[in-house]
Amino acid sequence: MKKWLAVALSLVLTLATFSCAFAQEDWVTPVQDIENWDREVDFLVVGFGLAGAAAAVEAYDIAPDAEILVLEKMPVELAGGNSIASGQTFLVPAQEAVSTLKTYLYNCNLPNPIPDEYLTWLCQGFADQLPWIEYVADGVGYEAGYVGGGELKWGSMVVEFDTFEGSVFDGCSAHLRAKGATFENGGVWRCFAKAVESRGIEVLYETPAISLVQDPFTREVFGVIARQPDGTEISIKSNKGVLLACGGYENNLTMQRDFHGMETVYTAGTPGNTGDGIKMLMEAGAQIWHMKNQTQSGGFWLGIKVPEYESTFMRNFDMPANSWIEIDADSNRFYNESYGYHRQHMKYMEYGRYVDLPHERALPVDLIFDEKTREAGSIASQWLSWPTTTEGYTWSNDNLAEIEKGWIIKADTIEELAQKLGRDPVKLQETIDAWNAACEAGVDNEFGRDPATMDKIDTAPYYAVSITPTLVATTGGAKRYTASRVLDWTDEPIPGLYEAGELGSYVSNLYQNGVFLSEAMLSGRTAAQTAFGAVSEFTAVEKTEEGPAWADAEDGVYTATVDGLHDKIEVSITVEGGKLTNIEINGGRESMLITDEQLATYVGAILEAQSVSVDIIAGATIDCQAIGTALGQAFAN
Repeated sequence: MKKWLAVALSLVLTLATFSCAFAQEDWVTPVQDIENWDREVDFLVVGFGLAGAAAAVEAYDIAPDAEILVLEKMPVELAGGNSIASGQTFLVPAQEAVSTLKTYLYNCNLPNPIPDEYLTWLCQGFADQLPWIEYVADGVGYEAGYVGGGELKWGSMVVEFDTFEGSVFDGCSAHLRAKGATFENGGVWRCFAKAVESRGIEVLYETPAISLVQDPFTREVFGVIARQPDGTEISIKSNKGVLLACGGYENNLTMQRDFHGMETVYTAGTPGNTGDGIKMLMEAGAQIWHMKNQTQSGGFWLGIKVPEYESTFMRNFDMPANSWIEIDADSNRFYNESYGYHRQHMKYMEYGRYVDLPHERALPVDLIFDEKTREAGSIASQWLSWPTTTEGYTWSNDNLAEIEKGWIIKADTIEELAQKLGRDPVKLQETIDAWNAACEAGVDNEFGRDPATMDKIDTAPYYAVSITPTLVATTGGAKRYTASRVLDWTDEPIPGLYEAGELGSYVSNLYQNGVFLSEAMLSGRTAAQTAFGAVSEFTAVEKTEEGPAWADAEDGVYTATVDGLHDKIEVSITVEGGKLTNIEINGGRESMLITDEQLATYVGAILEAQSVSVDIIAGATIDCQAIGTALGQAFAN
């Protein structure tokens, strides 16, 4: 026995030494044992983006008396993760469209599809969660707005890859904004941040988690070591587990080089996403996936990096005038620069498949324009990207402030401009001359740019600004099951460890607009449900084109027993003529928090809608979810 323990200890020490040998300076070996914790909570959330906020809200609504703590790396004024800098769209499919959406997202993920049960969970969850989102929003004075108007209308959405099978499905693209507003930058996260605040949930800012506390043999995670603003470390025990919702590695150039081989790339989102969660997950023995998909799933966007901000601005999607081009390292044009690639998350078709834009391979890249474009309007987005949404800088309408700051280079001649850029003046003039000739001819024989977007670069002064690949998100992290549990390399859950948001995202190739925010809410919420026993696993009540799961069931009474907050709950469901006609609680009723009146209201709503996608009763979230889970179990295949 002593010999076995000696061997085991030697192995642990060897693995720790091995991991440290290849670590960065701030890579902390997991703590194995703590006798005296500095603090103890019921549920610990690492990261205060949308996924972390959704998890905290759900955990509180399940167990209002529980002590929930959120750790956030950034200061309070810079919190929000990538969700605050995003386009604010979340995707809502109709219940009848779940199977079609599955087909579409399956094709988006090729050639690296995720397991079918995972995709079922994702799509069904997207269809089910709108009532919950609206419930959270209404509680803090927010509301949902939809593409194409203020009201929900199926089909009012952005579909990015409309040639894929399944791309025609009933759904909508939604956002959240303060009631009465038309749009709000960062509105989805700001809504959930207000919901966290209104529930009195504690958030510790400038307090990143730096290591998990984990049993070296059972692998169970008990808590974290966090670094406080003064640099001291604190140990925090979490009785129901730790949720890592601390984002990706967009702003870690070493990881970008190691995992993507990119020499230069920046982030348009939070500068706080430096791969902290990925390091902790690797140390914990998690199975890692989606670190390098076939494409950079969120896309290489066209960034403008300036010294004053760590994150980039974005080049305007629709330039204000047409006298401009982009040039590569050889001072040549290199693609059709005016096409609306942002509608496909910066992908273009090459050899019959969608790939990332070529900027990363073409560096250094410069945007060249003349006085006509300069005075026509802002060359940078005035609403999207971190410096604008979070740090409050709005690019000027005439670009003069940015010229004065030195962000935009100005010259009286093309030759002078080339010299300031360190480019060959003759070559740059040849490229400009070729462009002007194409404008005169009214056709771009090189790249097929729309003639309506073509105008000569012929009006001095002339300008240039550097364009760099910039990321909105990465999807790498740990493989996670549908209960948001982190899996090890044998596909077994690591006890006490959860994951949500873009960290370990289910997006494994092409990204469809709205999926990231929807996944953040769903995975964060599910982590809280699992940790508090609201659900043991997810069972889908999936609708097909023919109707709900019980549509083909024989008449009769069906029963299911599911986990409640304090005890098992037995539910009986009556079906007559393919419709639900009654739902009753036969066992465990005394352990439920929902009142008789609330239960009658909730069951009545399900029976009327013939759907579980109805408003959840505030204060009885766990009981409502248990009834929905029972419906899923009763009619599962």
